[in-house]
Amino acid sequence: MLGRLLGELDGFVNVGEAARYLFDAPMQGRQVPCGCGRPVSQCAFWKDKVQAIPPELAERGAEVVRMRKFASLLMASGGAEASKRYRPILEAITAVYRKVAQETGCRVIVDSSKNPANALLVSLASGIDLHVLHVVRNPHDVVASWTKKKGYLATHPARKVIAWWWSYNLLSELLKLKAQSYQLLRYEDFVRDPGPCLQRATAAVVDVPPAMDFLNGSEATVRMQHVLAGNPDKLDSGKIRISDGNCPSAGSRGWLVNLTTLPLQLRYRYWPAAATPILRPTSTTSSI
Repeated sequence: MLGRLLGELDGFVNVGEAARYLFDAPMQGRQVPCGCGRPVSQCAFWKDKVQAIPPELAERGAEVVRMRKFASLLMASGGAEASKRYRPILEAITAVYRKVAQETGCRVIVDSSKNPANALLVSLASGIDLHVLHVVRNPHDVVASWTKKKGYLATHPARKVIAWWWSYNLLSELLKLKAQSYQLLRYEDFVRDPGPCLQRATAAVVDVPPAMDFLNGSEATVRMQHVLAGNPDKLDSGKIRISDGNCPSAGSRGWLVNLTTLPLQLRYRYWPAAATPILRPTSTTSSI
């Protein structure tokens, strides 16, 4: 949702989880639809860009961004100094983002790939300034979300989701070492008051934050966007209400989540546990 709202700003374009999708051969094989509703292979915006990436390069990209490779990526040099190992991938990333910028006229590309290693790899590409908006959410709700079936997305056991929550958040904080700017944003604060959160996020990237005519309090009007991967609700457009809802019950997993995530819950102000707002689209006023 945050990426879609940023994509409505003048000079911004939201590409969803493009860094993850384009350079992850298993992900490409799933054939998830673009945000326009068409298969990526038939989307006029993405078809040529995806076809320009050789399968072996996508396989190499998937290997480079594994969690165990994060330390070597963190110590790598970028630009002209990038090692031969990374250079073909970085050149492909730069080519894709350059084409997106040329075709849309944007100044800022919003990529919401969840793996912090994707952002770290992008930071090494020549001509790209990385700005990180680290969104953190209550682990109880993260576990509830990933253990529930949603469209074409796979479900995952609680123990795996908890391990991801730890690793993704801690490694995202390390992106401060490579990013031009870094901001931490709690999901719960965003849904409670989205306007000021968007203004703070954009102020770190552009000198003058663009107008937000599409946002009126907690109601936004979003258009179709060519976003890759992500939740099935990317296909919705029109009027979207950002509202508080009932927190999914942690059930019998509540004690496990608290026991295994307490240090970071304290760090991110999630202890004691509180009800968590959720995003809920209320109506769709335009078709895809």
